[in-house]
Amino acid sequence: MDHPMEGRGRAGPRARGCVIAVLVAVGVVCLLALCMLWQIHRTLDRTPPDVGAFTHSAATRTAGVDAARRSSASLTNLTSALSWAIPLGTSVADSCQTEDQNPFMGAARWAPINCVRSSVRYLAFDGDISTRLHQLDAVLAEQKWVGSGQLPHTLTGMATWMSQAGGDPSPAVSQRGSTEPPGSQPICLSTTYGPATQQELAHGGLGVRLRVSVAELPCTPRADTGDIQMNGTLDKSAADGTIYLAWHPLSTFAVSRSAYTAHRYVAAFSLVDSYAVQSTPTTSPPSR
Repeated sequence: MDHPMEGRGRAGPRARGCVIAVLVAVGVVCLLALCMLWQIHRTLDRTPPDVGAFTHSAATRTAGVDAARRSSASLTNLTSALSWAIPLGTSVADSCQTEDQNPFMGAARWAPINCVRSSVRYLAFDGDISTRLHQLDAVLAEQKWVGSGQLPHTLTGMATWMSQAGGDPSPAVSQRGSTEPPGSQPICLSTTYGPATQQELAHGGLGVRLRVSVAELPCTPRADTGDIQMNGTLDKSAADGTIYLAWHPLSTFAVSRSAYTAHRYVAAFSLVDSYAVQSTPTTSPPSR
């Protein structure tokens, strides 16, 4: 006669096998359900609004010409006041685009079409950094650029704040053969401004913002280029519904690294002008 414990011992593996089979079956059902939901999702009309029609309309073209003139004049006014800085070049990206705010399941929700011109003027300079930051602050204030956000509203204030907060986590300047005291951090500043006459710029709204970034090795200045820069390559945005009207790219990394061979500091003035916005339906247009 079999011992009772032996019967329970033989039943254990069979029970575990049943549990595994049930779990596998549940997994297959869930996978099939997900596949079905995905197929339903893909059958929905997700065609973006007609960005091309808005981009090439007379009103948008006129606004784009005004933005180009405005951006060029603003950057020229700023940089011409900095006689001690060496111009390195200017990049431009001008595009109109929308984006799907519901990219996963259900009907698409397209953001308003927004046309933006991003111009970046690069400069190199040397000299005492405290003096240069004060000079930059003075020029920005004189030309009615006002700091925005919660951080200090001047480059000098940003430098002071960063030194009090422990500085940038980049390698110490002293490790690069500098004569500065051990523990000094390389300059790596970035702050944002708006015209004094402009109210705070809403996301996706009409208006202008200026980012000013100052850096030294090993930092790369921050720049709002309006394109995609990764691993030294330059690409236009591949998002659905993006049309470029102008694209004259410069690699921020390449420009700064070349400048560092002859100069200590690099500044990037990024002027971003959102010059045309059109409201769009919250869902994709009906299929035809």
